[in-house]
Amino acid sequence: MTRLIVFWFPFSCSFLYRFLHTGVMSDVRVTEHLARIGILLDYNGGRLLFFNAERGLVLFAIRHKFTDAVHPAFSLEKAGALTLRTGMELPEFAKHS
Repeated sequence: MTRLIVFWFPFSCSFLYRFLHTGVMSDVRVTEHLARIGILLDYNGGRLLFFNAERGLVLFAIRHKFTDAVHPAFSLEKAGALTLRTGMELPEFAKHS
């Protein structure tokens, strides 16, 4: 089973998103709070993208040969709200990449 874990850390002037996949940690710093993060899974093409859903900027991408079902799971470290929206149209930037 392959897992991808994403952590979010707020700092005074930036925000850190930490992606952990197959034992490799990748840090992405952004200067603005992201209100919406998009996740795009191209199962047949073997791509998983996380992107700023408002600006269409890729935060993190992996290539992986998916052979089994993909089961997303989400959790919050502290009490709060998490809204999931499915069936959104493919972003323009992803149509050409």
